Parts: sequence; structure tokens; C-alpha cells
Amino acid sequence: ISVLGSFKEDVLIFLRPRRIGKSLFLSTLAHFHGVQYKGDYKALFQGLDVDRDVERGKVTPGQYLVLALDFSKIDRSADLIIASDGLNDMINNAIKNFYKTYAPYLGEKASDELIDRNISPRAVGSLDACVNLVREALNAVTEKDDPLYSVKGIYLLADEYDAFSNEFLDPNDPRPWEQLRTGPNSLLKGFWATVKAMLGPRAIAKCFITGVSPLSMADHTSGFNVATYVTWREELSGLCGLTAEDVLSALRLPIVCKSEDETRNHFKIMKDNYDGYNFVEMDNAPHVFNTNTCLEYLERQADRSKSRKQLGSI
Repeated sequence: ISVLGSFKEDVLIFLRPRRIGKSLFLSTLAHFHGVQYKGDYKALFQGLDVDRDVERGKVTPGQYLVLALDFSKIDRSADLIIASDGLNDMINNAIKNFYKTYAPYLGEKASDELIDRNISPRAVGSLDACVNLVREALNAVTEKDDPLYSVKGIYLLADEYDAFSNEFLDPNDPRPWEQLRTGPNSLLKGFWATVKAMLGPRAIAKCFITGVSPLSMADHTSGFNVATYVTWREELSGLCGLTAEDVLSALRLPIVCKSEDETRNHFKIMKDNYDGYNFVEMDNAPHVFNTNTCLEYLERQADRSKSRKQLGSI
């Protein structure tokens, strides 16, 4: 979190394989930066590395209104009309959730009126209205006791940005992708163009985008030339994934392994199967484990340990 905060660029694109923890990290970003979580900061982050950086003034929590978009949740139907409608609904639903979270901060007791006034049939219009509403609210802040006083704007988190578009990248039949990308009513093109137009203080102040492949990025974000590609940055080599120390610490929990020998045996299995990711050009860069597969393995082992304990008490 602190490393991202140290970058001068406000729009970052970060690529990693599936099931390695990108969505988990976006949730961490949301809970750190979202103004609604300021009261939960100690419970969530006290004692962690980022907490030391907060104490040193390197990074400050709770300074944004978080708008989270998950492109992996869209119905990627072969029918382009259904697919486009799914994309439109995902964006509109994300903005509705934004209003449900931040209505009290925006001067509304309930979110219903905000949604009725500002959600358009076409999601690009909804995004435009949302950003303008936030800008007006932040510009109106004058008192230090206003909960928006220290808020810098919207932090846009786009998870798996290419999950939707990759379904239509077919080298043998480029027509579906061309229609989605360049059609007169292309929502993909309009969405990223609107994000670009709305970047700035008290608007979309920051943007962090995750995905798997740069293929569709080079195409439908070709007009989105304000983003910085940070996948191979050395400072972010361990951003997603688990280190060997992380895995060993989890294995040593009493609920998982009962002895050091058992810990070593399971660590060897996990290292042989889930280790080996290296995302930077450094000879001494530490390899990382796949987060999701490791968690599944640890959960299964914890369940087995629990079952053995229950059998032993019979």
C-alpha cells in the first residue's frame, strides 16, 4: 500500500495470473483508503508494516471514496447484445453500491434518491453523473469536522479489467471484438474514455487496474494513454502471492499442523506444487506461492486436523 502511494502516477495497471490474490489485494486497498473504514483502521491494520508507514506520515488511510468494479462478474455471452447489457449492468450496479455506501457523506439520508436521479440506462452517463456529484460535494466542503474534509476524490478499483474482453479475442474471427471495441455505441470505449476525461483532484483521483493479459489493454484502452504499466516493477514483486515465510507461519498454526515435522512435510508439498512465480528481472528476487491454491490446501489440512482431533476424543 505504501509503495503504491509513493508512485507519482495516479493510474496504474498491474497484471498477474488468476487465483494469485489480486482481488484480495483490491479489497485491502478499499479497506485502507475508503473513508468509511477510518474507524476500523486499528482493528484492520494496527501492527502491520503499513501501520509503521502511517505513523511516519508516508501514507494516510481513509482519504478516498472507493468505486469498485469487477469485470469478471459479467455474463460473457456469445450474444453481443447480452454481453454488452451485462457490462452495462455491472457498471451501473457498482455505482449504485457506491451511492449506498456514501449517501450520508454526500448529504443524503438514503441512497434511493441518489440512484433515481443519477443512474442512467447507459452506464457511461451514470459514471459521468457520479463523478460530477462527488466533485460538487468536495468543492462545497469548508469545515474541518466535515467527514469529507480530507477526502481527495474517487479511488477507482477495476478488477480483472480484461476478463470480459478476452472472451471475444478470437484470431480466427475478429468481428465480435471489433464490434464491441469500435462499434458506434461501444460501451468499452465510452467507459474508458469517460474515466480518462474524469481524472483529476476531487474527481477520479486515483485508479488501480488489475488483469491477466496486456492483449486487450493494448486495444480497447488504446485511447486510455494515461495509465502506467507497473507489472514488472521491482517494488511490487511480492504484491500478490505468498512468501515462504507466509506459508510456514500458516502451517505452524496449531489448527493446521501439530509438529515441526508435519510442518516441513506439508511445506515441501506446497513448495513443489504452488511455488515458483517470479515477476521481476532480478536474480535474487524471491519466488512467491499462488495465494488461492495455498489457502485451499491450508483449509483442507485444517479440516483434517480438526477431524482427527474429533475422532481422538470419541
